[in-house]
Amino acid sequence: MKPIGLLIFILLILGYSLICQLPWHLARNTHNVLPKGNLTLIVENTYQDENGLIWELQPHSMNIFHQPKNPIVAINTPYPNLDKPLQLDIENPNLKLLSKDKNRGSYEAILQPNGSYLTTGTKQGTYNYGNPEGFIGMTKHVLMDVIPHFINANYKQTVKLNN
Repeated sequence: MKPIGLLIFILLILGYSLICQLPWHLARNTHNVLPKGNLTLIVENTYQDENGLIWELQPHSMNIFHQPKNPIVAINTPYPNLDKPLQLDIENPNLKLLSKDKNRGSYEAILQPNGSYLTTGTKQGTYNYGNPEGFIGMTKHVLMDVIPHFINANYKQTVKLNN
């Protein structure tokens, strides 16, 4: 790597390290909400909660950072809050649901097989400043949500229900 490239790389890492200590990142979940009540399937992979918010089920390829390290034990009735229960994949048991907001971001909910939402730890759902849709949305998501998460995932626990 040329010296200028190395310098730019180091400056980027230092910049992100400083940025990831700021409230906009650490308190991101003040913007996040979770689905309210049961989720009703309205079209394939799209659900509506009891408050009318639309939630899109993401493919497993968009959910790799929210899965447990090891396979889980199968349960009889997974995802009881979905009106059309889905089959449990013990390797990828957590489901990722996104709901777009008016700021071009998205609420993120990680649904566990028992019907609860994952709201603590590094695998929790967090508010996305960039909704990962299209080139611009995905770029914004990587730069503002994914990279900062890997640098500092020590979020304040402020996620709220969609009441």
